[in-house]
Amino acid sequence: MIRRKLKSAEVKKNPYIVWNAFIDLLAMEDESDLSEKQRIAHDAFWYDSEIQNGGHMQYFENKFKKDYSGIIKSLNLIGAKKQAKIFEKAVKQFTKKNRKIIETVKEYVEIALEGEYDKYDQEYGKVKPEMNEYLEKYLEKNKNEFIEIK
Repeated sequence: MIRRKLKSAEVKKNPYIVWNAFIDLLAMEDESDLSEKQRIAHDAFWYDSEIQNGGHMQYFENKFKKDYSGIIKSLNLIGAKKQAKIFEKAVKQFTKKNRKIIETVKEYVEIALEGEYDKYDQEYGKVKPEMNEYLEKYLEKNKNEFIEIK
């Protein structure tokens, strides 16, 4: 199991390094190398990151899959049920038609301006609590899965 190693003295001095190490693991490790509990947080982290950066269109473009049910399950498992419902609606929209890979920035911008996912992006932006709160609670419950403190 991949975990981030921290020294107890460092954690006592700077408790935020636990969160930073957690995020580093989620952001930098290959999904295939993660445990099941780690993948749950990984799914939620990447969904939120993509939405915050470029909305649902960016998420689907960067995380193209045939089946998004695992992501919905992960969101629900960490307690982000409102986010999961929004994502479920966006997935239904995405899977309504055949999609081709966007080849150029110009093409991406043209498609983005159509606003196909705007309502889901706006709805997501209003949801409280935000994803980080769920991830913080998940980390608290599963700290040993992500962090080794010596």
